[in-house]
Amino acid sequence: MIILLGSCRPPVQSPDNLKQSDSPQLLAVHYAGGFEMTDVDTGILLTVRNPWQHSTGVEYRYLLSNRVQKSEIKSENFTIVKTPVTRIICLSTTHIGFIQFFHKASSIIGISGKDYVVNDSVRDGIAENRIFDVGYDENLNYELILRLRPDVVFAYGVNVSVTNTVRKLNELGIPVILIGEYLEQDPLGKMEWVKVFGACYGMGKTVSERFDSVTANYNQFKELASKEGQKPSVLLGLPWRGSWYVSGSKSYIARLISDAGGQYIWGNLNYNESVPVALEKIYENALTAEYWINPGEARSIIDVISVDERFKLLPALTSGKVFNNDRYMSASGGNGFYESGVTEPDIILSDLIYILHPHLLPSHNLKYYRKLQ
Repeated sequence: MIILLGSCRPPVQSPDNLKQSDSPQLLAVHYAGGFEMTDVDTGILLTVRNPWQHSTGVEYRYLLSNRVQKSEIKSENFTIVKTPVTRIICLSTTHIGFIQFFHKASSIIGISGKDYVVNDSVRDGIAENRIFDVGYDENLNYELILRLRPDVVFAYGVNVSVTNTVRKLNELGIPVILIGEYLEQDPLGKMEWVKVFGACYGMGKTVSERFDSVTANYNQFKELASKEGQKPSVLLGLPWRGSWYVSGSKSYIARLISDAGGQYIWGNLNYNESVPVALEKIYENALTAEYWINPGEARSIIDVISVDERFKLLPALTSGKVFNNDRYMSASGGNGFYESGVTEPDIILSDLIYILHPHLLPSHNLKYYRKLQ
């Protein structure tokens, strides 16, 4: 039974019997489509919808409350999380970026995939055995997670199998919050998930104010680029294991290219996901591209050509306009673009504007991108 401090309220049994408060402005969600937050009389009701690819009609609800004595898993789809959380496990390095945004990385006690971490303080914690790698996917170390006693585990799923992970952790009495930022199409929507983390730490007001500041910067850069008459065409990606997966025009990266004043060469593909396209068809379109960004794991022009000799004939390559998002890397291969970049869409956008329209930001220094040599 949940005991509410200093009140005679009945224990919360269902999110449906929570009473909404009169001050919802702080909890407004403007860009993200995967979650909403409602101010209720006992805390914040967080609703996460369709948190993995191709999911429909899926809904998880969480009561984030500082008025309960302890967290409690009420059902498979409703969990009460006592806030503020102080000991957390992240199953994605992106979650580290969200938490670092409001300087709470010291609360991290477990991560998934230590080699992919970029944050210096977290890497120091791993080296000093203050932060532990708990494994990943089906190979999570549940015994270690139980021993670490986290207040909550932030998880993500690419398909429905993540429900097995959630169920196992719940059976151990460990609350899990599903984060679906990677499904957002809008760079600001992706970042807006930071509000979920802020609410868990009881820092909703601070996080919202900082989010608004980043949003203002982003929209200023977007407005600047929108006035450019020339829209350079942009090629994206690189074949992987013989297949070239092409992001649709509704994807996050396609939106960034558009906001930076570029023209994505696959603007006619009206979807969000990445799907394989025949190499011959891609090569035909690539001949029209002026710029080439995010060519996979290529670290040099030689790496690009080694994938297919025909690439050395592409205009973007012959004119030296190939850029990858691997400037901010850890020694072990972690990429800051996917970690801190999630809360710096304004900086990523300014990088792209500098690449496509250097005269608009002549004093800009690239943070996440670099020109391949």
